[in-house]
Amino acid sequence: MKESLIEGVGLIDEVKLYRADKVLRLASKLRGDKLPDIITPELAVDIFYSFYYPIPVVKEATKSIEQGDQAESFRASVVSSLVSNVNLWKVKPYTVADSLTSVVAAASFVERLASAMTSMTQRTAQGSRKGKGEGERKGEGARDNVSSEKIMEAVNKALEEAERNSKTAKSLKQVMSRVGAGRSSILEFDESAEMVMRLARETDISRILEKVEGIKFSVSKSKRVQRYSKGWLEGVEYGNDLERVHHSQIALPDDYFLASLANSKLLLYQKVLQATRGPLYVLLDKSGSMVGTKIDWARAVAVALFKKAVEESRIFYARFFDSMVYNPIMLRPRSKPSDILKLLSYLARVKAGGGTDITRAAAIAAEDLANLRTGRDRINDVVLITDGEDRISIDQMNRIIKRGKFRLHSVMVMGHNPYLQKVSYRYLAVKKLEESEALKVIEFTS
Repeated sequence: MKESLIEGVGLIDEVKLYRADKVLRLASKLRGDKLPDIITPELAVDIFYSFYYPIPVVKEATKSIEQGDQAESFRASVVSSLVSNVNLWKVKPYTVADSLTSVVAAASFVERLASAMTSMTQRTAQGSRKGKGEGERKGEGARDNVSSEKIMEAVNKALEEAERNSKTAKSLKQVMSRVGAGRSSILEFDESAEMVMRLARETDISRILEKVEGIKFSVSKSKRVQRYSKGWLEGVEYGNDLERVHHSQIALPDDYFLASLANSKLLLYQKVLQATRGPLYVLLDKSGSMVGTKIDWARAVAVALFKKAVEESRIFYARFFDSMVYNPIMLRPRSKPSDILKLLSYLARVKAGGGTDITRAAAIAAEDLANLRTGRDRINDVVLITDGEDRISIDQMNRIIKRGKFRLHSVMVMGHNPYLQKVSYRYLAVKKLEESEALKVIEFTS
């Protein structure tokens, strides 16, 4: 059993090898090819703890290892270059004492290092063929120097990739924590490393996260209740329901009790149950007029509405539309980190473009809600986020709303549609794409 080259890590046991295997498997998947044999599990352990520890220190004995076998020599050179590189401290704010972001940073680093090593090996092979006529000692010394320089260059480039990906991964984890607060364990976060890594490389995800982070997720639950004789005690009231009679009324004289019963003047316990809520359904306009900050803001609001759905134990639906309606995403109330990542991935993949057909989108939403069969008493809410550049039939929209049994909340992003205003349960015109406007959307959908 080998030891880590980082002070304080100690023997590389099965637990550390399991973490190293995760880093190597993730790097291999992202690379789409097998990693070079020279990148060993022991090296992966050292790289992980270089990111995870606040101040990693390389053991003094590491210098003597550099004269050993090729794999150990390479390991010592990489770890020494990594720990001594000033760019490592740019990554530290995102990885210290955070196993998820440290795995992401280590996998990013290993993947880029492997690519650099492959190209370096090819160039070295070409150089060795050209230098056959030179002296053996001189040629070997030149190759050693180049190899050391190239390793430092590869480490520097790999750190740039690790910084980008770990920064996005940290933002993703913060969003997952806030949206699913109290529902997720550290283990569940760590198991999401591959999805986090892939999502960190989405071009649009950084812009979405910037908008999401601006929205405060401390959204209070809207408590809608309904009277029920076997519900939770909320207070007292007058009436004649003997099942809920207050204990003080038992001590009344018979005549007074019967008179109070006849006149509905008995003191009763007031009992309620939380009203059952149907799905929260979000329709997102992705037409050409929504390109840029409009669609980024709409995506961030969709994440905040998912948070609201989780708090209210509601099914969450989302669909993009333009002149067509696209495949939906449906998430259950008991969210996991992977569910939130699926939503973010869904939102990041779609690009703005095309025309606008609000009527078709509303009709599809009505069909989805009808197929869910959520029950008569449940309140279904459809939040339409659009700039309103479409002409609709008021009568047709009213029929769709009636068929789908939902309340239509229209959010007009820097636009206005008088026809849509007439058929909406609530209508909100957003003038500025700011946090305060996003919070208004959350509040007015209650």
